[in-house]
Amino acid sequence: MLKLLLIAAALSVVPAPILAQITIVDIPTKVVPTKVGSKSDLDNLECRSEDTLGSRLERHQVCMTKQQWWSYELEAKNRVYDWQRIGFNVSH
Repeated sequence: MLKLLLIAAALSVVPAPILAQITIVDIPTKVVPTKVGSKSDLDNLECRSEDTLGSRLERHQVCMTKQQWWSYELEAKNRVYDWQRIGFNVSH
């Protein structure tokens, strides 16, 4: 019985990964165009290769501006944060 109490006490002291969650919000730097009509760094097109869902071998290329990538990643981070905070719900 004493071993069981010691194990329970040891497990209650160890920090759980859920309690150690860190949320990082990346804010893009504002780029001021040098000339009127010139494109900023956030308007440059960036292509990334992403895994195809359901396949370990197939990949496809997705092209968006840096601003669109930033928004896409921020939405994904917020969605994961919400799932961790209130639990995963398929109806969303």
